[in-house]
Amino acid sequence: MWLRDLGIRLSFFHLMVCLPSIYTNVPNYSDRYNRRPVSQDPGVGTYGRGYIENRQLSYNRPGPANFQDPRSVELQPKRREYLIRSHETQSDRGQHKCRIWVPPDTVEKYQYPSVIQTDQANRLSLIEVCCTGYSASRLMGVTVCRAQCGCQNGSCKIPGECECYEGFVRNDNGDCVFACPLGCQNGQCYLDGSCQCDPGYKLDETRRFCRPICSSGCGSSPRHNCTEPEVCGCSKGYQLTDDGCQPVCEPDCGIGGLCKDNNLCDCAPGYNLRDGVCQADCYQKCNNGVCVSRNRCICDPGYAYHEQSTMCVPV
Repeated sequence: MWLRDLGIRLSFFHLMVCLPSIYTNVPNYSDRYNRRPVSQDPGVGTYGRGYIENRQLSYNRPGPANFQDPRSVELQPKRREYLIRSHETQSDRGQHKCRIWVPPDTVEKYQYPSVIQTDQANRLSLIEVCCTGYSASRLMGVTVCRAQCGCQNGSCKIPGECECYEGFVRNDNGDCVFACPLGCQNGQCYLDGSCQCDPGYKLDETRRFCRPICSSGCGSSPRHNCTEPEVCGCSKGYQLTDDGCQPVCEPDCGIGGLCKDNNLCDCAPGYNLRDGVCQADCYQKCNNGVCVSRNRCICDPGYAYHEQSTMCVPV
């Protein structure tokens, strides 16, 4: 009996001695997962920071990508005279200079040409001149190419586009007109710089010029526009015909093309769009001109046909 009591006491004593070591070997899952009360760490949820961060990585997805389908972007047609021609190679984008091959006897007909290379076998010279849409001038011995757009009360930054001077504003026709305090188109300027429109006109969105009023509207077609009070006409780039407002292509699309929209040509079978004009495949080079048939080239205004090179050169 006394032996059994002695064994029980020894077992209890052994348990009390080994219990601290067993407790220290148990992993602290509370520390591992950072389970602390919210009051100890502000901004941490009930389940600890580690759980919140993992949940954010799993569920805070970025929103859908913000992109624009390039097919939905409407490309604006360009005027032919401001396109880089097929026979031109742009050599200096910043200076707007191009290189072209021309007959040696016609080099001096170009504005301030610089001869780059001579091909004796083909009797051609490579020259550098201002690209199409730019005019050449000399400034301190250097050729400077300036954009052409023919605008009034403004300056040309690129060919065909006019930037109005200070004190002027672009109206619905794209022209630079006076703005207050210098003036107010179809209205009068007051001392405070505001514009008071004449009867039959109203201020535009910028409140800087007056546009005519057509009380019944001019329809939803972009080809129609209110040109005078209660008078509907054609928008800029269109002309009035028996069939209504039809697009204008400058220059013409040629005998093999149809002006489909403002300065946009639709070529017939057998014709290809070259330099902005529908042209036939011909044997001539026809630079600065239009091939109207396989063996006929019509030169642009200011150019003449050169028999030996089959090019159009300045007159």
